[in-house]
Amino acid sequence: MHRFRRLSVACMVAGVLGVAAPAAANATALVTISGATASYPLVQLLAAKYVKTHHKKLKFKIAQGGAQIGINDVAAGHVTIADVSREPLPTDPAGLDFYPIAEYGICVITNTANPVGNLTTAQLESIFTGTTPKLRTWTGVPGATQTGTIDVISRTSVAGVLSSFSTLMLEGKKVTTLASEESSEGLLKQQVENDPAGIGFVSNYQAELGGVNDVSFNGVACNKSTVAAGTYGGISRFYEVTKGKARGAAAAFIGWITSSPAARKIIASQWVPIP
Repeated sequence: MHRFRRLSVACMVAGVLGVAAPAAANATALVTISGATASYPLVQLLAAKYVKTHHKKLKFKIAQGGAQIGINDVAAGHVTIADVSREPLPTDPAGLDFYPIAEYGICVITNTANPVGNLTTAQLESIFTGTTPKLRTWTGVPGATQTGTIDVISRTSVAGVLSSFSTLMLEGKKVTTLASEESSEGLLKQQVENDPAGIGFVSNYQAELGGVNDVSFNGVACNKSTVAAGTYGGISRFYEVTKGKARGAAAAFIGWITSSPAARKIIASQWVPIP
């Protein structure tokens, strides 16, 4: 599915412009990457392993900022690769190739003092979008121990996880403009950790680090096991995206991710390899 998809990237990396050229003899190639905060931990691990196993013939500069930032950056030629945590959109720039590298789950989270056990699609829509009947207080949420106003915490518009969350778990509806917005997964999780009335969504990697309550979706828990089994309803993909077909050092790195047992082992540690 979706082996190659067209799209773009936007997130400047330390002033480096242009796509890295193939390394000359005995030279060290540079691959610049920007994009999704959700896939950043995975790509960091993969890059470190690649450098170690390839005798340091390649260097990486990796920046976060959001999937759309990566899209814009790679389309403009500012980076070699974009990290993207959502499917391609019709509004994305043309001429980009999408290479899927892993699957992940989008988990709804609440504060540990408010251990909601399960939410249905209809309940999520009522909380996150304001769809009638609107759920503005925890009193109307089964299993909630809080009684005050629900504090909806979302991501900024450049986040790929937000796009996937809306598509997969809100039936395409947009998150309410009343929600507060955070620029990264870590900041959103921190907000929920500090707010007993908070609710938000993060990748299963962040949720499984602990400190928050993971809410089941339509009766299925959100974790790596249910994502691997395909039983969870909020499964999305991470992509490495290039401007045109991947070439040179970028092609070598992406090829290694998609074929190496070492890369697959890293992916399987917290995420799910592409079948």
